[in-house]
Amino acid sequence: MSFAPKLTERFATVFDRSPYQSTDPIGKVQYVQKGNNVVFGRALRDDDEDNLVYIGKIMENTVGRNYLSADAWMDITFPHVIYITGTRGSGKSFDLGVLIEGISELNDPSPIQNAISPLCSIVIDTQSQFWTLKYKPNPRVPENATQLLDLQKWNISPNSLANCQLFIPHGTDPITGDEHVFHLNPRQVTHEEWCALIGQEVYSPQGHVLGRALDEMQESFSLEDLIQHLTTGEWEEIPESSRNAVIYKLDGYRRTGLFSDQGLDVKDLLKPSQCSVFMLRGIRNEDKALVTAVIARQLSSLMGEHHKKLKMSQFFDRETENDGLPNKVWMFIDEAHVVAPSGHLSPAKDALTDYVKRGRDAGLSLVMATQQPSAVDDRILSQVNLSMSHRLTFQADISAATNRVPTKLLKGLKFSGKDLSDFGDMLRYLEAGECFLGDHNTSRVVMTHVRPRVTSHGGYNPR
Repeated sequence: MSFAPKLTERFATVFDRSPYQSTDPIGKVQYVQKGNNVVFGRALRDDDEDNLVYIGKIMENTVGRNYLSADAWMDITFPHVIYITGTRGSGKSFDLGVLIEGISELNDPSPIQNAISPLCSIVIDTQSQFWTLKYKPNPRVPENATQLLDLQKWNISPNSLANCQLFIPHGTDPITGDEHVFHLNPRQVTHEEWCALIGQEVYSPQGHVLGRALDEMQESFSLEDLIQHLTTGEWEEIPESSRNAVIYKLDGYRRTGLFSDQGLDVKDLLKPSQCSVFMLRGIRNEDKALVTAVIARQLSSLMGEHHKKLKMSQFFDRETENDGLPNKVWMFIDEAHVVAPSGHLSPAKDALTDYVKRGRDAGLSLVMATQQPSAVDDRILSQVNLSMSHRLTFQADISAATNRVPTKLLKGLKFSGKDLSDFGDMLRYLEAGECFLGDHNTSRVVMTHVRPRVTSHGGYNPR
């Protein structure tokens, strides 16, 4: 049973038994008895069951009220900061696909969406595997054939995104043939981001050279213009070694073709229900971070100004000029430790910190997945309000992941005759697709099995 109005569209039971038995009850949960549904991400009021996306099934036997096989849903009404952790192959990138499918416009109506208005999203695809969102599972691919069998077991039909645009950096080989090549405008990069890009502190000699050069440039300039100014300008009081070091590093970026005076304008991506996937596998990690920084900063600026105007118009009862922007945008980042590493300079860290701290008022959500929770900058994680914790093995990563779970951890779990009282051990026992889901509105984490993807999953292991 589920929110689907037709019996034929309702999800199968899937699990009528589980090897997992919790030893502490769930004291507080957002439960809808009609249809046996559990909602994460918001407190239910006045029978409001709209704007929910299907996540999967509760997979634990619970002391007290048992929710085994209840359908798990996630709210998309409010801006969220969602943190997904797990080792390779545990299901974290799969979760990103599940959430993207849930919030996006699909080619066919699907019960995985309960009365939603499709949202605009931007995906930072560090491994270039989310192009498959455009396609239904291909039965000729063995892994997709297995996926189709899983969908049949869950009584869910395969599907595909109706509006998914793919973007690749200059010099990257296309995969589907319909990708858009993008560049960054040097003017879009802040002094701090340039410094992080070349591995220098802002107040270092090279950082000083860059700052002065940027101040002296015209409103619009190319990377060649910046290099030319550094080469021919008046620099008597600046050590030549510092200036030459900056020139050499910038010239290396000039050769990559990543920069152009016709740079990416994020406003062009902000169309209702459009999913924009930036496939970045072919560029360096620091360049992935820079692309993320530019997108996150533009999003914060554009959406912040958009909602400020809406609030002013509402307060003074004025008609609002239509700027064409959606009211909500979701940003997804796979392998978040690559673009926002803890303890290392990165162009993206300040931009993402500002994004999560001010994003709530701007209608911005962020979903981050990582296999190395201990390597992600903690300032960005400070705003997490929903977590999906998959299998982890190293204690440092387990500690970092559990420190950001926004509710209490499970105290005891029985599994195949074993009594587990350490939450880290519970994480180590999880199979692929199983996770502990936690949010502010549930008294503790709840073991959940994530549903199959409806679009083709591109993250399977090579044969």
